[in-house]
Amino acid sequence: MKLKKANAILGLFAICILLAHAGYQIVAYILFLYNPMVTKVLGWLTVAVVFMHAILGMSMVMFVHDGGSLSAYPKANQRTILQRASAIGIMVAVVLHIKSFEMLSSGNLGLAAAELTQFIFFSCVFTHIATSFSNAFVTLGLLGDMDKKKKIDRVVYVICAVLWAVAVIVVGKTYVALAAMH
Repeated sequence: MKLKKANAILGLFAICILLAHAGYQIVAYILFLYNPMVTKVLGWLTVAVVFMHAILGMSMVMFVHDGGSLSAYPKANQRTILQRASAIGIMVAVVLHIKSFEMLSSGNLGLAAAELTQFIFFSCVFTHIATSFSNAFVTLGLLGDMDKKKKIDRVVYVICAVLWAVAVIVVGKTYVALAAMH
């Protein structure tokens, strides 16, 4: 149980850092102000915490057998399946996310690849947050009422959907403007 609680804390910390990174980038893109040091520090700190969270989570599933069988009751486990699939998506797409700015210099194909990369990446990130957020509080013993959990989940889904839309639109428009400059 200590590993689950540690991972829940890492997950909440990762969400906070991720929101700081995404928030800074969105503001920087809207205002066309870029401070590479802030971007890199927030970005690499986010990657480091997410990586620790992912390693701990995968270790618990593989070695502590805390994963359970998701295929036995797929309907009942849809949320967990979505949570894990989005986690895998993040791990796969993060490298392309980091390289997406470089893709812009490859013409229209590079712009399309960068846009698609960001769409997939943001979809995975905000899906993972939406399916994980309240679970962390349950794991930490701070949320026991399942009706409150459902209400929190609904609010978090809406917030994540709005943040996803803002990120996709702002980054998409900025990438189009930057690609037009080349």
